[in-house]
Amino acid sequence: MKKLFTNLLPALALAALACACAYGQAPPNPRAAREVAVTVDDLPAQWGDLAVMREITKKLLDSFRRHGVPAVGFVNEGKLYARGEVDERTELLRAWLDAGHELGNHTFSHILIDRHPLAAYREDVIRGETVTRMLLAERGRKLRYFRHTQLRTGPTEEYKRGLAEFLAARGYTVAPVTVDNQEWVFAHVYARAKQQGDEETARRVSAEYVRYMEEIFDFFEKLSADSLGYEVKQTLLLHANEINADHFDALAAMLKRRGYAFVTLERALTDPAYALPDAQADMGLSWLHRWMLAKGQPMRPEPREPAWIAEMFRRSRR
Repeated sequence: MKKLFTNLLPALALAALACACAYGQAPPNPRAAREVAVTVDDLPAQWGDLAVMREITKKLLDSFRRHGVPAVGFVNEGKLYARGEVDERTELLRAWLDAGHELGNHTFSHILIDRHPLAAYREDVIRGETVTRMLLAERGRKLRYFRHTQLRTGPTEEYKRGLAEFLAARGYTVAPVTVDNQEWVFAHVYARAKQQGDEETARRVSAEYVRYMEEIFDFFEKLSADSLGYEVKQTLLLHANEINADHFDALAAMLKRRGYAFVTLERALTDPAYALPDAQADMGLSWLHRWMLAKGQPMRPEPREPAWIAEMFRRSRR
């Protein structure tokens, strides 16, 4: 009887796979270990002068090396064109490639998709390729990944479809995000505290940031299990800013404690979930939410930053 049951296991597994595909769901994850691809937006850096950009770049790349992180950095080439600093800022992108990472296109100007027609968005994508393609070609590599600004894929279904067709025709693979978050709010408050020499606030914000990011991962792990039936190979969105440069080590330690291995974006995208239909949405959303909406499932809002950080952010923006 035991032998008969053992012989049936492969057939049962194939049946489960066929059933999942028939209902438009991804099949179960064949590996129990959690995996995450780290992607970093707004290169060479989200904010700051050349000195700050250099410090952010060095600290991030050092942390990635210590933890074995193969990252993709998404470039806004408009950030390169500061008078007298073009070569120095371009060298910061070379440093990413020298460290073994990959570069992708995040548009030239970090264009706002809801304020520009499709033709303008396409032009900004093309303008954002010039230097990045050159740097990759120096190493015999091609530009292959694109990240939407604000994670917005189009204000209408027609816009979304037109942009997707344009990106595919230029050879891009869209870099989705499953672990969306409010990291940029923490980063703004943290950077302002550092500029003002407010070490206590900077310490409080950074401690809360790592705790918040663990809450975010817990949320999206459960959302994935509930909506897909398993935990997807996650894709994490971060930005090239001071809070990540100063505290990625703590973030990496938290992820390792949760059982994550750092993998390439290419490997993460082999997860069959990324082939699922994603809904058009007016706002930036995790692809887990987009897959749920495409199946007619309701939204489950992700955790937000603590009220005191939100208030500091609002005050700093006045």
